[in-house]
Amino acid sequence: MHVRRMKNWIRLPLLGLTALVVLVVGAFAAVIAFDSPGTPPVLAAGNSIPGIAQWNFAELPKVLSIKARDGAPLNYRLYPGRADRVVVLVHGSTGSGMEMLKLAQSLQAAGATVYAISLRGHGGSGTRNGDVAYRGQLDDDLADLVKGVGIDKPGVHRTLAGFSSGGGFVLRIAGGSHAALFDDYLAISPFVAPDSPTNKPNAGGWAGVAMPRIVALSLLDGFGLPWFQGLPAVHFATQAKADDNRTPVYSFRQMASLQLGRDWRGVLAHIAKPTTIVIGANDELFNADQFPSLMQAINPRIGVTIVADEGHLGMIADPPATAVIAAAWRKLAGD
Repeated sequence: MHVRRMKNWIRLPLLGLTALVVLVVGAFAAVIAFDSPGTPPVLAAGNSIPGIAQWNFAELPKVLSIKARDGAPLNYRLYPGRADRVVVLVHGSTGSGMEMLKLAQSLQAAGATVYAISLRGHGGSGTRNGDVAYRGQLDDDLADLVKGVGIDKPGVHRTLAGFSSGGGFVLRIAGGSHAALFDDYLAISPFVAPDSPTNKPNAGGWAGVAMPRIVALSLLDGFGLPWFQGLPAVHFATQAKADDNRTPVYSFRQMASLQLGRDWRGVLAHIAKPTTIVIGANDELFNADQFPSLMQAINPRIGVTIVADEGHLGMIADPPATAVIAAAWRKLAGD
């Protein structure tokens, strides 16, 4: 009788624990399944490039392509310049290589051969708009592109430059395992991290994030379980539809593949190659005045230039801003 009571006392807590586990797992699954990024109001500061209506798109080079290691296309536009001075230029969130026309032309005029690429998930690169196959695939794509277009040869000075989310991607590469791909790095108005003092809340209203889903998927990923990472995690403040020029929604793994990650301070501290940040003083998404002190505290080797009277998208379109960026590149390249 005593043994039977003991078994009952043990069984009751076990049943309660099992019920609790089922409840937690159910709640966790519900968050992943049903949480989704909201659509924020359209933010012109992140959505509309100043003066784009007056651009002459006849000047836009045709789309070229190479195959990544998985056979997917990686698209780019080529602006020929010096064969020994190459810039691989990365667009910002929702965009493609097309939006980099004016900045690419400015760098070309300064002597660079420019490859204005469309990252996988954008501009017809990859197989799905706003998605990659795994976290870190953009890093592998970059290595494939450098080799595929033949700029891995000795005597070629290679600079990786990028804008906004693409600027954050530049810093990610500079502080990561693929840093040797390039001789130096140029980050234009870069997104550093959600908890960086350089970031305004939700990037100034540009990003609507599914935070509960992101937290849940991050926890799973921490246990080595990359499940459900193709689900939407970010919706940007644009009415643009998904096509070969725009990417309004990012999956969790697309978002994570662009960012420095939770240890963003460690990534920045690890950057050893010459690296420069250029940002407009009036940036609507990021706190420009926070960049110098943050970089000084984490990695004084990273230079910061603030361009007076420029906002976020003006940095890739306004001639005074693109001239400053071209001059920063020439300094990095030693010209």
